[in-house]
Amino acid sequence: MRKEYRSSLTTFAAVAGLVFAVTSSAIAWGLSDEDYDYLRTTHNLERYNPPVLDLSPKERTRIHDLITDSQTAHDPGARDKNVKDALALFLSYQLWEKAHPGKMWNEPGSAFPN
Repeated sequence: MRKEYRSSLTTFAAVAGLVFAVTSSAIAWGLSDEDYDYLRTTHNLERYNPPVLDLSPKERTRIHDLITDSQTAHDPGARDKNVKDALALFLSYQLWEKAHPGKMWNEPGSAFPN
């Protein structure tokens, strides 16, 4: 009986760990397959293209929120402009950080033009 209990406990722990890993990784990145489809068809960007490739989890979440924004759901032009502007801003952050190795664009005293 004790061996069966240990076996079921191990199985439960493995399933719980798998569920946690799958859900936390999906939440952490912030972009769904539909978001990537939108970026591909509307902005001609793939997952491996800058700036999408190097977006932080917060930036990915921001892009997802702009793509799925209910206020621009009936105005694709406004949604496209919002997403394009955010991607341009994130790309400028990435380019600044590459030009200033070891520094972050948002740290106090940075020379990033705000």
